[in-house]
Amino acid sequence: MKRWSIWVLLICAGVFFYLTRGVLLPFLFGLAVAYFLDPVTDKLEAIRIPRGIAAALVIAFFFLGIVGIFVALWPIMQGQLASAVETLPKAIASIKPWLEEILRSITDSLDMDVEGGADGVVTNVMQDALGRLNAAAGDLLKSGLAIFNILTLMIISPVVAFYLLRDWDLIVAKANSWLPSSGGDIIRDQARKIDTVLAGFVRGQILVSLVMGVLYAIGWSIVGLKFALLLGVLAGIMAFVPFIGAVIAAVIALLIGYDQWGFGWELAQVGMVYGVVQIIEGGYLTPKLVGDRVGLHPVWVLFAVFAGSEIMGFVGVLIAVPAAAAIAVMVRFWIAQYLDHYQDDDINDDSNEGDLPNDNIEDTDETPIVKETAS
Repeated sequence: MKRWSIWVLLICAGVFFYLTRGVLLPFLFGLAVAYFLDPVTDKLEAIRIPRGIAAALVIAFFFLGIVGIFVALWPIMQGQLASAVETLPKAIASIKPWLEEILRSITDSLDMDVEGGADGVVTNVMQDALGRLNAAAGDLLKSGLAIFNILTLMIISPVVAFYLLRDWDLIVAKANSWLPSSGGDIIRDQARKIDTVLAGFVRGQILVSLVMGVLYAIGWSIVGLKFALLLGVLAGIMAFVPFIGAVIAAVIALLIGYDQWGFGWELAQVGMVYGVVQIIEGGYLTPKLVGDRVGLHPVWVLFAVFAGSEIMGFVGVLIAVPAAAAIAVMVRFWIAQYLDHYQDDDINDDSNEGDLPNDNIEDTDETPIVKETAS
């Protein structure tokens, strides 16, 4: 197959997935579950359990575990979620006078004339923010596509995950047989590196997010913050997005704390819990659970998440990190090839330059011999 035809197929596949992004969520989730549970299924298969039965057991325990956790936490989460939806707009409104005072002092010190005054600027910004928040929440709850995705996620994803997990080895073997003989070893090597990055980063980051969510929930519960469990779950989920997710979770927690206590020692304790958890995450959790071997810089992950969200919405957020891992591995490979090529050229140039003095030495050696013969 010619190289241009491969590029045409890849472009067509990209366009197809982009056009069908609205229904990809359950299939991508099923694929991710099958990928991450394949090692467990291989261990069961190694103790002579048939592959189909092993896949069914693993999928059943996985999804039943998720349902069990959801059912156990839902009575508490439901009450906190309903109260938080009512409290958060009030908390945002409660900091309005403080923001107006700060902006007024800034404009007065800089002798700036702001149209509508500082009060009007803060009012317009906060009304716009609340309007966008309410509109986004309404669209999310009323969207038929969102409801369809939730239902398909609950019904179709386990089925997709089971069939992919049952036939995973066959799929990998079939894809391996399609590789060309000339560059197949290179492709396999890069695929193994991508697998290492995905396994190391995603699995490690899931554990990091889980531990951080538990620490946030416990810490904020100890200081008496309202909705501590809900905020801990939110912080754990958003910790998957480097820096920005943790900052947003901290801002929401501080807003709730300010509405509950105002400025004081209790609000400082909320910030201290956030700082301690961040120190634990940066000093111990990420180095131990994720490590540096994956080679995914936080800025690259952050850019990938935002780019995926812009291109494909929520589905793009889900596939952003795997895509970033694959792109990073391929970029490293191309850079290595580039450096090897030009280093080889430099070595050849140096060797050619090194041949010139040898020729001169031979000429000087032959000259006396000629002279002696002539004499």
